[in-house]
Amino acid sequence: MTNTPATFDKGSLNPTQISTSASAGALWSARWHGLMDELGYDMRRGRSHARRGKVTALEVQVGRVTAQVQDQDLGDCNVEVLLTTHDDAAWNRVLDALGGQALYAAQLLAGDLPHSIDERFQAEGVHLLPAGRYEMEANCSVCAGWEQPCKHVAAVLFVMGQMLDEDPWLLFRLRGRDRQQVLQAMRQRRSEGDEPSAPPALERRQLAAPAAGYAGVAALQENSATTLPLSAQIDNFWGRSKQLADLHHHISPPAIRLALLRRLGHPPFRTDSLETYDQLVAVYEAVSAAALALAFAPEVEE
Repeated sequence: MTNTPATFDKGSLNPTQISTSASAGALWSARWHGLMDELGYDMRRGRSHARRGKVTALEVQVGRVTAQVQDQDLGDCNVEVLLTTHDDAAWNRVLDALGGQALYAAQLLAGDLPHSIDERFQAEGVHLLPAGRYEMEANCSVCAGWEQPCKHVAAVLFVMGQMLDEDPWLLFRLRGRDRQQVLQAMRQRRSEGDEPSAPPALERRQLAAPAAGYAGVAALQENSATTLPLSAQIDNFWGRSKQLADLHHHISPPAIRLALLRRLGHPPFRTDSLETYDQLVAVYEAVSAAALALAFAPEVEE
């Protein structure tokens, strides 16, 4: 098990950017904050405390969140939030269910966390998001025996929600498994499963959709013998009636970050797949940034 905690420090979150927006990029935080409100943790109060930069450090470990919060009157507060972790049997049920559904498997192996994934957990008798206060325990070192839950706990839970927008996989860690463990288990289930019979050529092309990843590329390569070589299609490459002068281009940052890598998913290596994917992400982003810089560079006068 990977024990390296996910961390937050005061400089990693600009308090002025903290919001309660439920935009497409903030769905996980919106769900978390809404759930915490339902469970009796005042997120409005937590947001106010967090915006003043009172949460100075936060670590997410397996089943546990620890944080330091500053209080003008009480000094430094140590906050601990414990979540119930799922045992191996529950995780195996969930992973078997996820691996048995092509869409979920493809999205997870591509590094995405579907927003409906908690429904799959619930179908196996467990939850990804906390189901109630009985699955959580929150303690503050300076407010024990006082008003509970206190503003320090609320602030930590608010910042935790903000972190989920950047890394929703932290929910898995809180339940007992980290991202690498889940992805390795999913790949293992895929490699151990029976390979389906080869579909017809037309269906093979259709399977090379975003979720098909490297398998879709391989399927297209297998079928390449039935298509004309590129050299025989040059005359019609731009279409019979389209003129080059009619073509227009628009250069801008991609609407979907890492679109190509998300489409292909993780490389089908038995080992080092995650590490290779992370390296490809760095290369992809560097090339994209360099291409945009080149495209918008000022013209050099001759």
